[in-house]
Amino acid sequence: MKKIENEIDGLLAAGRGLSEAEFDKLIDTYFSSKPENEKEKIGESLLTIQLSKLNQIKEIDKEITFLEQLDGIERYLNMAQFSKIYFGKTRSWLYQRLYGWNIHGRPARFTENEKKQFSDALLSLSDHLKIVARELA
Repeated sequence: MKKIENEIDGLLAAGRGLSEAEFDKLIDTYFSSKPENEKEKIGESLLTIQLSKLNQIKEIDKEITFLEQLDGIERYLNMAQFSKIYFGKTRSWLYQRLYGWNIHGRPARFTENEKKQFSDALLSLSDHLKIVARELA
């Protein structure tokens, strides 16, 4: 199965930059060279790859949704202080996760606990702003 996955990876890499018709021809040539029993295994591998890619897309969508939910609030915060006070981390660490920058070849992401911590930090800051606003009124 690993051999087939490697072949598919090579095939997909070879297909980058090709037109749809050229890619279809590449796939047809590949499949026509394979015996019937191997074609079923190839189909299973392709399904596994598609499911994996779909899960990756869902994770990226969650991260984009998280950033969209902030709705530009980062413009009003000193992100260096926010990150230091609420996470004990640098501003770079925070931006890496907000924007999904690649760290060691992988996009940085907030863990579920860090997302909760971020939410709690915003609520804490909100409470503090409300207290100050009431005192000023």
